[in-house]
Amino acid sequence: MRRKRFLRWILFLLAGIFVLAVVAYLDRSQLERAVYACEIYRANIFTPPPLTPGESRLRRFRAAWQFYSDVANMAMQRDSRVKELGPELKPLLKEMDRHQARGEGMEYSMHIYREIRWRLNFTSDLEATRSRIEDLRQSLNQRKLQKQATQQQASDGSWGMGMNVWYLRLYYSVDEIEDHLHGRTPRYPLSFLDCINSPEKLTARLDFDLYDDFTKTGVFNREELDETFSGITRLVVETKNPPYAFDPQLAAALRNFVKHWQNPATGCWGQWLADRQGRIWKMDDVGMTFHVVSDIHAPVDHLDLIAKRLLQLDQLDFPAGIRMNGHYENHLNWDAVKIFRVAWPALDDATRQQARDEISRMLDWCLNDTLQPDGSFKTTDLDDTLGDAYSYGVYFLRETGYFPGKSRFWTDRDFPEAKAVHDRIEANLKRIIGKDPGLTDAYKDLQDMDALFSQSSPGEVSTPPP
Repeated sequence: MRRKRFLRWILFLLAGIFVLAVVAYLDRSQLERAVYACEIYRANIFTPPPLTPGESRLRRFRAAWQFYSDVANMAMQRDSRVKELGPELKPLLKEMDRHQARGEGMEYSMHIYREIRWRLNFTSDLEATRSRIEDLRQSLNQRKLQKQATQQQASDGSWGMGMNVWYLRLYYSVDEIEDHLHGRTPRYPLSFLDCINSPEKLTARLDFDLYDDFTKTGVFNREELDETFSGITRLVVETKNPPYAFDPQLAAALRNFVKHWQNPATGCWGQWLADRQGRIWKMDDVGMTFHVVSDIHAPVDHLDLIAKRLLQLDQLDFPAGIRMNGHYENHLNWDAVKIFRVAWPALDDATRQQARDEISRMLDWCLNDTLQPDGSFKTTDLDDTLGDAYSYGVYFLRETGYFPGKSRFWTDRDFPEAKAVHDRIEANLKRIIGKDPGLTDAYKDLQDMDALFSQSSPGEVSTPPP
């Protein structure tokens, strides 16, 4: 009798396990979402909103779980879009790279692709993304439009032909506006800047991007906020005598926004996400933090906290951390080294040593994993075009002091092979440069360094100003 009861219990247990397995299989997306939510919680990248009066622990737990579940769902939907549309998009990128490798300008296609990348990663509108992918396919052999996309547009004064999103037209126009300061006047008025040309308009635009009600809109404003802030700051704060009559109060409005935006608990800047109750969760974001520290041209608070937070997040993926799919990226490494450079005078010895070790690992990865024997750079998950791969590879090597042009603030190591590496990259770029702005910028930087190699002393180290 006892044996029969035991067997029935075993059969019941196996049946229960089978049922649970079936349920998990049929609804495995919910299980994956729960696991993803736990990973996001454990990453500790959000500062939660304060407790409301009378809020119970159970209610707070439910609200937090819903928030992390919603963030996980947003990330999973992004992964699903990339998986679905990636096979269609990747051959088009390879074809674009082949054109660039032959020295052909592909500005129009590049503009369309930049909008595709934003839509794919940050919006839930699949149909709009598919439509833009078809535009990219059609653009690859439209030679006339490739040339026209390098010119200022009469419609709004931007250099953003092919892009339907305002912040992208801003992003791609900043370099052109700065270039026109060298003795040239833009042909058309820069009317695309009118929408931010008062303290009230500017603050409203940045606040719209900062406060992100993502569960309602299906859009993650992260890139839009980052590039809008950076582009406006470069024009208003960095550019002297811009060819546009900016409101004289814009610089002060930007600095006030930065103070309001900074998270005093971590020192960082990032997206503010609204949960379903409308409460704000503040995200730490290395990329946004880099743009504030790099572009605002004014002292910022909590530099020591910023550097320590960056080191805490070093294993996490972008945008919170400095990795992409678990590996380094020259683009993000460049951001990180610039932050360490600015923060260096404020760091204690232990934090400086951690930063030295981190930069050393980044440099080894750049030279051994992305730089190829012929002087080319691999395209990667983030730097996925030839222009980005070369430009950010060169920027990173310059920022570390491996190439001259910046102080080697973090180490007294010598790099006797650096000149040969520089020459190999420069020779390869000269062969393929074409009209791509990323390739052009990288080549110009390398040429500017030619004379510096003979001027710099081995092991030369200096400390940047605070």
